[in-house]
Amino acid sequence: MLISCLKYLRCLIASFLFFIFALSSAWAKVDFAYSSEWLALGHYQKDGKGYESTIDTPNFFLSKNGKVNPKDELMASIDLFESENNEQKCLFPARYKLLKKNKLIKSSLPHCEELEKFYADLQPKGVTFLFTDAYMNSPSSLFGHTLLRIDTARKGTQLLAHGANYGAFTGDNPGPLYPILGIVGGYFGGFTVKPYYDIINTYNNIENRDIWEFELDFSQEELDFFVAHLWEVGHAQSRYYFFTRNCSYMLMETLDAVRPSLKLAQKFAVQTIPLDTVKAVYNSKGLVKKVNYRPSRQNKIKNLYKQMSETEKKCFLQTITEQNYDMDGLSEEEKARVAEAAYQYVQYKYVARDLELKDYRKQSFGLLKVRSKLKNKEKENATFGEQNSFEAHDSMRFTWGAGVRNGTGFQEIAYRPAYHSLTDDNYGFLQGAEINFLNTTLRHYDKDDKYVLQKFELLGIRSVAPIDAMFAPISFQILADVSREINPDDGKEGYVANLVVGGGGTLALHDNFWLFAMINNHLAYGGFLPRNQWAGVGAQVGVLVNVGDWRGLAEAEKVYASSKIGAKNIYKGEVVYSLNRNWAVALHYKYQQNYGRDIDETYLGFRSYF
Repeated sequence: MLISCLKYLRCLIASFLFFIFALSSAWAKVDFAYSSEWLALGHYQKDGKGYESTIDTPNFFLSKNGKVNPKDELMASIDLFESENNEQKCLFPARYKLLKKNKLIKSSLPHCEELEKFYADLQPKGVTFLFTDAYMNSPSSLFGHTLLRIDTARKGTQLLAHGANYGAFTGDNPGPLYPILGIVGGYFGGFTVKPYYDIINTYNNIENRDIWEFELDFSQEELDFFVAHLWEVGHAQSRYYFFTRNCSYMLMETLDAVRPSLKLAQKFAVQTIPLDTVKAVYNSKGLVKKVNYRPSRQNKIKNLYKQMSETEKKCFLQTITEQNYDMDGLSEEEKARVAEAAYQYVQYKYVARDLELKDYRKQSFGLLKVRSKLKNKEKENATFGEQNSFEAHDSMRFTWGAGVRNGTGFQEIAYRPAYHSLTDDNYGFLQGAEINFLNTTLRHYDKDDKYVLQKFELLGIRSVAPIDAMFAPISFQILADVSREINPDDGKEGYVANLVVGGGGTLALHDNFWLFAMINNHLAYGGFLPRNQWAGVGAQVGVLVNVGDWRGLAEAEKVYASSKIGAKNIYKGEVVYSLNRNWAVALHYKYQQNYGRDIDETYLGFRSYF
């Protein structure tokens, strides 16, 4: 009887322990489903109800509810790796590594031929985060671009490495709706992996964009996990949103998947500007171990030219315009510098398709022949006086101040989500480039105790780049806004939608003193206007000055229009002083002549960047 009771008690204890073990195991899985590691790997972000993955294609999820239910996706993943479905297992090597590491599965990953070929092609040795400067000729690259490089263990240059780029799949001919579809999520985006030398050729040489390289301090385990996760997301796609879930945002989520403690994606819940993600990566403790600067070919040429004496510059211009390779009167070192700059210039002209292949070969051969005879062969100067983009002012700007308009006092606040104006601190930005997006200005007028929307600038793009003996860029501007304007006939105010598109040229009288001139096309529409619209042409001149912490901009434009309300002379001036990188004081003046209904306005404001 006693023995029987002991056996029964033993069975009862064993059953109880088994129940406790099973329960604790189940709870452990539930806990892990909401761990930072699993959430980051599945690209889950908090929403109002719970969690939702930013990945949109169903093939990334094993559970029917996997996009919105991390627990179901975890259980389905565990079931997969305990099954015999080897083909599907090979699609999720990062999940396997994470589950195995946390002892949630016991099985081994099968032989995966395509995955192993992917590793063999990459031969990964490290990961580098890349930032390319803004490219003003492409709407998708106005704010710069970020991507990743998988550094190679191959001997030689990292040009043999591979770049991982996230972008929108727009097709070969995206059409005129391309910008709108990009903003509202009309495209899917995904990762593509291609040789790094192709990326360098596109960004560095063809588009002439500087590249910043941030070498990441990943352990071998993190490196292996990154490559495995890149393989996983390479089979998936997400809705692409130009200002939020764009190329830079998805890189933040990818880095979070490797090191969840970074929490980079959480910093970009409202908008994602590439330069802001660069700052987030650079300022993350223990993430970046080295920073490299790769200037564009155009900047290499300009840098070499700046270092030349007047005699060298004369010989250089003769070399590139007359193919005169004598370089009389120059020392060996000077000849080497001129020959190197001229050779880089010939390369630039050929890539820009401004030089026929026959002429390219002839000029290249002539310069190489000159260089071969020189004992001192000029090396590219490593010191370019570059300004660190990751130390530039922050993207968002808030302005507040007060002024006087035609004798009436007013107070003004303005908010600009992005990005940079000509009179903002230029450190780290492309000089002469301006991109203002959704700049909104509100005013209170003392006379009528009235609050008004003074101006809503949907988009403002300007590029003023000097023409010189080597380069002849076109200066241009595209401005689209809704502003409060005066009807000269009756003095009443109303809202007008404006579009200004113009082009011209810029001359640099000094490095810090530029003159520009443009011919602008004006279109205006609104019920406030006579016949609801007007069209016009304007002739504009301006001066841009940049001296230390001071910037100045003066502009004058004569507008000829189809309606009296549009015909006017506009004079504007702006002086800005930077207190530091993210604080400035700005003084504005505007005088507008419009058939006796003139506007005389002065404004003093403070700018805060964040």
